[in-house]
Amino acid sequence: MKRRTFVKGLSFGLTAVSAGTAAVNLLSSAESLKASQLKAISDYNQLNIPPLLENPYSTRYKVPPMYVQDTFHEFYPGKPASAVGISTLYSQCSYLGPTIKVKRGDIVDFEMYNFRQEEVTNHWHGLHIPGYIDGGPHQVINVGEKLCTTMHINQEASTNWYHSHTCEKTAEQVYMGHAGMFIIEDEHSKALGLPDLYGVNDIPVIFQDKIIDDTGQQIYDTRGKPVFLGDKYLVNGTLNPYSIVPPGWVRLRILNASNGRDFEIFFLDERPFWVIASDGGFLNQPVKKDSLLIPPGERFEIMVNFTGEPGIISNFYAKTIIDLQYEEEFELLCLVTSTVPGPLATLPEQLRHEFIDWETAAANAPSVTRKFNLSASADMSEHYINDKLFDMRVINHAIPIDTYEVWEITSTSGPHPFHVHGCSFLILSINDKPPGMEYRGWKDVVHHTPPDIPPGTQPEAGQVFSAKILIKFSYPTYRNPNNPVKGKEAAKVLANHMPYMYHCHFLEHEDKGMMGQFTVYHDK
Repeated sequence: MKRRTFVKGLSFGLTAVSAGTAAVNLLSSAESLKASQLKAISDYNQLNIPPLLENPYSTRYKVPPMYVQDTFHEFYPGKPASAVGISTLYSQCSYLGPTIKVKRGDIVDFEMYNFRQEEVTNHWHGLHIPGYIDGGPHQVINVGEKLCTTMHINQEASTNWYHSHTCEKTAEQVYMGHAGMFIIEDEHSKALGLPDLYGVNDIPVIFQDKIIDDTGQQIYDTRGKPVFLGDKYLVNGTLNPYSIVPPGWVRLRILNASNGRDFEIFFLDERPFWVIASDGGFLNQPVKKDSLLIPPGERFEIMVNFTGEPGIISNFYAKTIIDLQYEEEFELLCLVTSTVPGPLATLPEQLRHEFIDWETAAANAPSVTRKFNLSASADMSEHYINDKLFDMRVINHAIPIDTYEVWEITSTSGPHPFHVHGCSFLILSINDKPPGMEYRGWKDVVHHTPPDIPPGTQPEAGQVFSAKILIKFSYPTYRNPNNPVKGKEAAKVLANHMPYMYHCHFLEHEDKGMMGQFTVYHDK
């Protein structure tokens, strides 16, 4: 099956385990809108909602086999473009992949086939799983082959994702479409009364920017740029999208899957929203905001209140890197409220049943354990961590399991989003200041730019950016978990371990060397 697959129009299906009742269909259909709303969105495209793969009725879930394949996708009608989609026999995707939804405590089986013309990998970003199934650059799926993975889900409810992590090819493969959302629920999240009807009042929102030429082709071109920057902005692969939402509380699960562009989101009508979760799970309480900076790789869940507002239009905007070629502000998504009442949902005052005591954690944190300095060559063709390029053959750190450490990440080449595999951490400081309340939850990406600095702000000459994180790893990286070779010295040998990665999530920086790898071991 080494061919490009054309699946025009099939990427806009409903869920694999669908909530497709007549009431749900009506909520999301044009029949629920006023004539004035229909006129206002006549030049928009309906937001693609990726198919949902889930099995809520069992704790053992064999996910339908997933196929990474070259496809054609119409970003513009009638103009098929080369792309990458991830499909199953039940859900065809011409661009991106299905949303996977599992429960804490589940055992989940995956089969992922590579039907592309080049090798790929598939990293499970945000998941707390052992190194040998993390999906880093060592876990290559060759052309025409498959990778089978069984994972035990043992972390709290959170919005995660999966994407390519192929060595020196991550940026282009993610750009072409190798990515999708991965949602974890638990008993606590189900009891909160939050919006939870997928695609209706619980909406996946995957940001990307692109260059699309006159023939409709997506162009990956980084000439003259340290990272890719596009002039078109997509949500879930849809240009100029609108989404019909019920007149009540709406939950947006936001993922910045762009290669190198920060998004600072806001509503044009200046309505507030409430941040309820970051990368690794819920915040202690909702945090009211009127804007929010989201760098590449990060996820935030926000709640927007449309109660008592049937028949309105609210425009979801973003500010971005100030670049003379592109607009500084642009519309991401047009939210159109239905005239049909939606499902009941609430915004709880308290979100967590296990409180994150950030103040105590920060006060009792150990001294700095490890230091990582991010820098670049003068022409930006190479990017370094501690003056070294990534080397697949070198284990940079061996870390004892279940041990709290403080990592200090500094940069002399501007702010970077720094991601660590296999864990969630707490941000202790950004540029020597405590993080805002929306950043005091569990994270797996830390950005050097605090929210009071505009996106794209150029650093002053010699300016050093810094961040400190409190981190612990609970899973080892043994290559053979059934016959582990334990101890610190053994953890320095690749034959014994399948390492985790740490890297900049500006994907071009990662591909150009700003990455390292580490193992996690037991002493005995």
